[in-house]
Order: sequence, then C-alpha cells, then structure tokens
Amino acid sequence: MREVDGLKERSLVTKLAEVMSQVKHIPKNGFNKFHKYHYATEADVNEKVREELFKRNVVLIPNMKSHTVREHKTNANKTEYIVTAEIEFTFMDGDSGETIAFTVFGEGQDAGDKGVYKAITGAQKYALMKAFMIPTGDDPEADNQNENETGQGKTIKNDPPAALKAKYQMGKGSLDGFEEWVADQRSKGRSFNQMEHVLQQAIEKKGA
Repeated sequence: MREVDGLKERSLVTKLAEVMSQVKHIPKNGFNKFHKYHYATEADVNEKVREELFKRNVVLIPNMKSHTVREHKTNANKTEYIVTAEIEFTFMDGDSGETIAFTVFGEGQDAGDKGVYKAITGAQKYALMKAFMIPTGDDPEADNQNENETGQGKTIKNDPPAALKAKYQMGKGSLDGFEEWVADQRSKGRSFNQMEHVLQQAIEKKGA
C-alpha cells in the first residue's frame, strides 16, 4: 500500500476484499420453466457486484481470447450450435492502475447467432460468483458422491458427467443455471442417471 498526498491508498486486492464482504448472497430471482427450478440470474449478479465495484473505482474488462463452434443435432433433428468461449477478465483499479486478470470458459447453445453471447453471459456470471465466492444457497458438494462404492467401503466423489451437461444444454440452450439445477436435483435424492432421465423426458416433451 503506497501513500498519495499523505494518504494511504488501498490496494486493488483490498478493494476486492471489501466488495466480497458486501456481496454476501444473491437471491434466485430467475426461474427456468423448462427444467422447473429457480436460479440466480446474470443480471442479479452483475447489478449487485457492479454497485460495489463502482464505489471503489474498480472496473471489470472482458477479453475473448478464443472460441470454438460445433454443430449439434437435437432430438427433433434441428441443427443448433454450441459455442465454447475462453474469456480473460481483468479487474482494473481506477486509482492506482493495478490490474488482476483471470480466465474463465463459458458455453452457449443456440439455433441462431446467439451462442457467443450466451457463452459470454454465462462466463461473466460465474466469473463474478467464483471471484467473490458468492453463495446462492446451494452446495454442490453436499451430495457429490458416486452411486457405486469401492471395495474399501469408501465413496468416490465426482462431477456431473458430460452427457448430463449436453442434455441440459440441449433443453435450455446454454449452461446458465446448470450448477443450481444439479444441486436442486441432488436435494431431491436423484442420481445422475435419474437426472438424465428427467432431462430426456423434458426434451422429448418440448420436441413433441
């Protein structure tokens, strides 16, 4: 921390820590009609964090480093496009000029030209939530266990399988809210296989 005009200037890390102390919880104002669950929206996260960053003269600058696009056929035989974007986010202190950068990947699926925007939106939402450790009331580790036990009687913790992510994207069009949905399904005692079955039923109903 250096002195400017005899006053100690707060470092960027200190300012970000102050933001973290103020943004303690984001309400789930969004509702996914397709999968029927509540989630914290990108707008809710941005609004709360932006206010606190503004008070401290800190801005967040996104920079897309790369992106890929792949075609995907839905059950209704429609072509959609899945975009994976690598985005570097940089916190910049307007007082000291200090910067802190980190990279996040986002994915978005759309039948038209909105895949990139969905990928960016999802990446920024989770970049802010993870950078400031913002809770939404869900704990994905609470029931993050494999259905099969080892011979030693221990359970193996694992992440949601890629097939589950793919089906979620197929139904909703992006991965926005995926973690919250999985946590909600786990709270109902559903396994990954059961979650895939739920998604498959919803996709078939949507395509009918």
